[in-house]
Formats: sequence, structure tokens, C-alpha cells
Amino acid sequence: QNLVEEQQSQLNQYECAAGQCLSELQKAQLQKLQEKLNEMECELRSIRQAAQSQERTIRGLTESQNTKDREAEELYQLVEGQNTMLCKLREMAHRNQLAHQSVTLAQLQGELVGVQSSLFSLGLDLEASQRNLRLSQRQGDDLMKFKDRLNSDLQEALQHREATEKHNQDLRCALQKTRAELQSKEAALKESEAERYAVVQEKDRSITRLKRSLQDKEQQLQEYSEMLESRGSSKSRDALLEKLRERIKDRDRALERSIDDKFRCVEEREGQVRRLQLALREKERDLERLRCILSSNEETITSLHSSVRGKELELEQAAEAYRNLQWLKQQSEEKERNTLREKDNIISQLQAALQKRSQETQDMTAALVARVQAGPTEVVEELKARLALKEKLFQELLSDRSRQSNEHQVQVQDMLNNLSSKDQYLQVGHCMLEQLVSEYNKLNDALRVEKRLYQNLVQNHNKTDSLENLQTLHTELDSVQAIRTQLEEVLARTRNMALALERADKSQPDFGGGDGQGQPPGLQGKLSLMSCDFLSDHSTLE
Repeated sequence: QNLVEEQQSQLNQYECAAGQCLSELQKAQLQKLQEKLNEMECELRSIRQAAQSQERTIRGLTESQNTKDREAEELYQLVEGQNTMLCKLREMAHRNQLAHQSVTLAQLQGELVGVQSSLFSLGLDLEASQRNLRLSQRQGDDLMKFKDRLNSDLQEALQHREATEKHNQDLRCALQKTRAELQSKEAALKESEAERYAVVQEKDRSITRLKRSLQDKEQQLQEYSEMLESRGSSKSRDALLEKLRERIKDRDRALERSIDDKFRCVEEREGQVRRLQLALREKERDLERLRCILSSNEETITSLHSSVRGKELELEQAAEAYRNLQWLKQQSEEKERNTLREKDNIISQLQAALQKRSQETQDMTAALVARVQAGPTEVVEELKARLALKEKLFQELLSDRSRQSNEHQVQVQDMLNNLSSKDQYLQVGHCMLEQLVSEYNKLNDALRVEKRLYQNLVQNHNKTDSLENLQTLHTELDSVQAIRTQLEEVLARTRNMALALERADKSQPDFGGGDGQGQPPGLQGKLSLMSCDFLSDHSTLE
């Protein structure tokens, strides 16, 4: 009986140790889950930062669009300026035609204009000479005043110089006295510092000598102590070990003899009683375990129902966000296409207008060259140079405008490609979410089956208490174990799917120049929450 009680106490200790191990395992799993949650939070932060960077890129694109609109307005203004220049050229050509028709009248008018211009120039020269004379008089007066001021300032400066020379002499005398005092003090300080330095050097030397001697003595002491310890401890340890070994052997022999005798007596007299007691205890333990598992399974089923509802709501929100994202993508594509069409139309209109204006300028230049051959050649050359310069400027503006439009088209094409890749990735994530939900529903069904089995087991146990019932109970427990293995397989699949989603998320290309994640901001958080719920349900089930 004492041995049975000892074994019972040992079993209780083992059960306590097993419970502690389970609690430690649960704590470790909770820590791992907490670390995964922290990682998911970091990923959410990175997603938010990527979304902010995407907004910045969108702002940059809008700003670039505004700048291009401004450039288009400037081109319109340049075209209007060219139109005004063409109007002026036409007026000049018309005037030249009138001049050819009335040559004699123009000659007389030209002579009259020359006389008037000479008279006007003479009047202007006279007024300029009068102004220069007045300015010279004013400058002379200013020079006299400035000379008087300089004389007064010079006298004041001489007086100040005499006073400063006297003060400088006094300062020199004081400086010489202070220099002599400082030199004497410096000499005394140098002597005292030299004495102190010599004393410090002597002290340092003595300290180094003492340190060396101390180190040598410490090494000698360590060597002596090691030698003494090795001599004394080896002998005493060997004797103690031999004594302990002999005592342990004697105790082992006595224990083996007593245990053999007691086990023989117990097996001969109380074998049947022990079996019955063990069977009853096992039955009670199985009942307690079943009750605990039933309560925990009920809690897990309720939590799974609530989590399934939450996941359904999250799926609806994700689908709605996906629809909104597709709508926004379509709107952005339509806006980009409209802007590109408008800009292409504007560019084509500008090119057509430029071609018309260049043709008109060429015609006007040809007409001017034909009509103004009798006139001065300098005017014609100047007009030709201006027209060539304007044509060159227009060609440069057109090339710059076409280059900018090509760059903008390339950027828009890159954005559309990124949008299409992101759309494909979102579709894949949606399919994987649907698979996860189906696996989650399978898990829920398996838990319900397990609950029903436990209820049937409890009902059968309440009805009868026999060995056949124990056998049926063991078979039902085996079936429950098989269901649990299925649940573990489902959980492993869900974990693998979550890991695949994370890897795909890390390998997703950038979108919009700054978005390092391929999923929308809510999709990855939902996947992380779903995986955490699966792991917590699995831990509670165990």
C-alpha cells in the first residue's frame, strides 16, 4: 500500500509537471503569436507609409500636369505674339506699297522729316549743354563745401592724433612694466612646474616598480595555492568518492531487495483490487477530461462563430474596398486618357497653327523681298534675321513640347501597367481569402462533430458503467483523435497559405513609385488576424 501511495504521489507530481509544461508551451505560443502580431503591425505601418508615398506621387503628377498646362498657355501666348508680328509685317508691306505708288511725295516728305529731325536734334543738343553747365556749377559748389568740411575734419583729426599719441605713450610704459612682471612670474612658474614634473616622474617610477613587484608576488601566490589545492584535493576527493560509491551501492541493493519483496506480496494479494482502482481512477480522469474538453470546445465554438461573423464582415469590407479601388482605377484611367487626348489635340492644333504661320511668314518674306528690292537692303536683312530666329525658337519649343508629351505618355503607361499588376494580385488574394474561409468553415464543422461525439460519450457513460463501456469510450476517443489530426492538417494548410500570402506580398513590385506592398491596406491585416484566430483556437483546443 505504501508503494502504491508513493506511485500515486509520483503520478500526481508527473501530472503537475505535465500541466506546468503545457502552461509553458501555451506561454511560448502566446509569445510567438505576440511577435507575429508585432510583425503584422510593422507591415501595416509600412503599408500606410507606402500609401502616403503613393499620394505624394499622385500630387507630383498633378503638379506636373499643371506645369504642362502652363507651358501650353505660354505657347498660346507665343503664337499670339507671332500673329501680332505678322500683322505688323503686313502693315509695313502695305506702307511699302503706298511708298512705291507715291515716290515723289515720299521723297519730299522724307526731306521735310530730315530737316525737322535736324532741328529737333539741335534743340536737344542745346538743352543738353545747358543742363551740363548747370550740373558743373552745382558740382563746383559741392566741391567747395566738401573742401571746407575736409579742412575742419583735418584739424579735428590732428588734435585727436596728439591726444592719442600721449595716451599711447602712457600705455606703452604700463605695458613695459606689466611685461617685466609677467616675465618674472613666468620664470617662477616654469621653475615650479619643472620641480613638480620631476616629483611626479619619481612617483610614477616608484608606482610602476611596486606594481611589478605586486604582480610577481601574486603570480607566485597563485602558483603555490594551485599546487597545494592539487595535492590536497586529489587525495580527499578520491576517498570521498569511494565512500560515496560504496554507500550508494549498499543502498541500491537494499532498495532492490525490499522493492522485490513488497511487489511480490502486493501482486499476490491485492492485484485485482489495484486493477479495479486503476480502472475507476482512469474512468474518473477520462470523465473530467471530457468535461473540460467539452467546456473548452463550447467556448471555442462560440468564439469561432463570432470570429466567422467578423471574418464575413471583413470579407464584405474587403470586397467593397476592392470595388472602390477598381472604380478609382477606372476613373484615373479615363482621366488620363481624356487629358492625353486633349493634349494631343492641343499639340496638333499648335503644330497646324505653327505650320500656317510659318507658311504665312515665308509668303510675307517672299513678298517683302520682291517689293522692297528698290528699298534699303539692311531692313530686309534685319527682317530675315528676325524671322529665322523666330522659326528657330518655334522649332525648339515644338521639340521640347513633343519630348515632354512622350515622357508623360511613358509615365502614364507605367502607371497603367502597375495598376493592372496590382489588380491581378488583388484577384489572387481574394481567391486565397475565399479558400481560407472555406477551410475555416471545414474547421468549424469538424469542431461541431467533435462536440457531438463528446456529448454522446457523456450520455453513454451516464447510462452504464462497465468494461464494455470503457472499450467503446476508447474507440470514441480514437475517433476524436483522428478528427483532431484532421483539424491540425487544416490548421497547417491555413498557416502555409498565410505564409504564401506574406511571401507574395513581399515579392509584389512597387506601385506608383512608393508603394512597397501589393495588397490593399486592410487585406493583409485581415489575413494576419485570421491566422492569429486559427492559432489561438488550436491552442485552446489542445
